[in-house]
Amino acid sequence: MFNQQLQHLQTTLENHEIYNYINSPAHLKIFMESHVFAVWDFMSLAKRLQIELTCTRLPWFTPTDAKKARFINEIILGEESDLGDDGLPASHFDMYLAAMADMGCSRHKFDLFEQHYRSGVELERALELADAPSYVINFVRQTIDTALNGRAEEAASSFFYGREDAIPQMFQALLDQWGLKKESAPRFVHYLQRHIDLDGDEHGPAAMKILSDLIIDEHAEAAALRAAQQAISARITLWDGILADMKKHDAAAHHQEASTKLELA
Repeated sequence: MFNQQLQHLQTTLENHEIYNYINSPAHLKIFMESHVFAVWDFMSLAKRLQIELTCTRLPWFTPTDAKKARFINEIILGEESDLGDDGLPASHFDMYLAAMADMGCSRHKFDLFEQHYRSGVELERALELADAPSYVINFVRQTIDTALNGRAEEAASSFFYGREDAIPQMFQALLDQWGLKKESAPRFVHYLQRHIDLDGDEHGPAAMKILSDLIIDEHAEAAALRAAQQAISARITLWDGILADMKKHDAAAHHQEASTKLELA
């Protein structure tokens, strides 16, 4: 579905420079400290689909389509209560936070954002107060807007094309290009591998089936295509922003190194 219309965007994402650029713990820290926001907002799209396709209100009544309800519930089960590398239940978001701790990453910005948002601060303002990068704010804003206000087929299309279809390739590229080994980052590698396995073999096909069933006419098809284009473009822009921050870090490090050499000369 939409293969021809999305080919250019998908190829741009698949060949993004960021996969080859990450080659140090410092780069990985920069990546994870921004990417954690995308790991978090992923679940809002998933939960929107669960609300749409199952009964989450009381009193309970049977879902309109038990097959779609099962598909999304299976996705939620894996994302919200998968088994961690220790065999204990954990959400993929919590796995990511644990992996950040392993890598010495700071979760200060995300924690500050959560603190502000839970206290009643509006979403975008909470991100600003947490000093989240502008590219993170834009990415999260679009995700949450789609989850809250988009049509069902738009949420499903964003979820599939921006997440379930794209993530296995993105994460496999990270593992392949950087050569990250489980011995050096066990919980991060476990997180990446679980997404590659689940999204590629189970969640991706299920999300595609949900999307296909929701496209009932030409209007829904056009809306789904726009949502797919926006989701992939947003991911590319997110990667652009993280890559730019890595390059800024490297330029500053090289400048500091050159200054130190001059002082010692």
